[in-house]
Amino acid sequence: MANCKLYIALLSAPFIAACSGDDLEQYAQRPDNAGEIGFVLKTENVTRTYNMENPHPATMGVYGYHDLSEVNMGRDGFNIFSNTQVNYADGVWSYEKKKYWADYSEYNSFDFFGYMPRVTSASFVYSGDNSYTLSFTATLDENAMQTGENAPLICNLPNHKDFPGDIVRFDMDQTLTGFQLKFKLGTKMSKVRDFEITKVEVSGDIPFKGRVSRTYTYDGGTWTQEPILWNISPMTGIKNMSFEVPNEGGSLTLSDDTFHEWGSPFYAIPVTYFTPKIKVTYNVKVDTDGTITRENVTNEIVFNKENFANLKKQALMPGKLNDLEIAIVPDHLYVLADADQYIGYLVME
Repeated sequence: MANCKLYIALLSAPFIAACSGDDLEQYAQRPDNAGEIGFVLKTENVTRTYNMENPHPATMGVYGYHDLSEVNMGRDGFNIFSNTQVNYADGVWSYEKKKYWADYSEYNSFDFFGYMPRVTSASFVYSGDNSYTLSFTATLDENAMQTGENAPLICNLPNHKDFPGDIVRFDMDQTLTGFQLKFKLGTKMSKVRDFEITKVEVSGDIPFKGRVSRTYTYDGGTWTQEPILWNISPMTGIKNMSFEVPNEGGSLTLSDDTFHEWGSPFYAIPVTYFTPKIKVTYNVKVDTDGTITRENVTNEIVFNKENFANLKKQALMPGKLNDLEIAIVPDHLYVLADADQYIGYLVME
């Protein structure tokens, strides 16, 4: 075993969970402040960040209009909020220069749009055929990719009201995609007593900054939404970085052919530019005397469309959490992507 090269097999099947609002974080509570136009929100997708362990950004940008139309949205007096910063503290969303429903009592049509975190470069524009596009620039750091903390969010649908009053409620969608790492020993690893993974890193030229946009269309009294889109500049939106995917308790010892999770999910901007290396550091013991035969060894696999073609089509979608199942085998790197049974081979260095 000491002279045998180890390879890693990755079987990927996107995990798409059907979630209803009842299963998720409820709207943040706030007092009714004497007719003030106030805000509460919750999130809808499985990679949501709206909870105490994985907190949402502390600021939200809001656009709001009465009698929204292509003509009115550019005229003074029709906008109630124009990329207004709304701040989160102590369980309440608040903003300066309060707005009150009583000041808009003569109108009977209101629409509000929100995103997080708030940036000055956001925009809300008419895009034709009763459609409007909300967009903003989001920048991630290693911590956001490790944990999803402070990850960017955008409203699922605008909050439409046919009369003034009541709190503005946003359902927020996650704009990132998540990956849960899982490891097991392949069936041909029977002579290994323990395979101890000590560290997992994601490294390479990774997208970290881009423009998020979503288009909404109003038709027949109902809003509909288009998919979330990311626009990444290869010159300014990608940089070489490395971040560790932490595992509670440190290492993970594999001794059977059952998949075991490594830590919590990590997150990425869902674009084809996401092609990092997944680097796995490990120790190996054989079953003869239990001594370590390979120590502190690192192997890696490139996450790209050549190796994982089907995974790239289905997994790189905002708001989805995908299992990356990695099987340790002695001969080849087997790539099995979803139900199409795509199989390829790649030798690890």
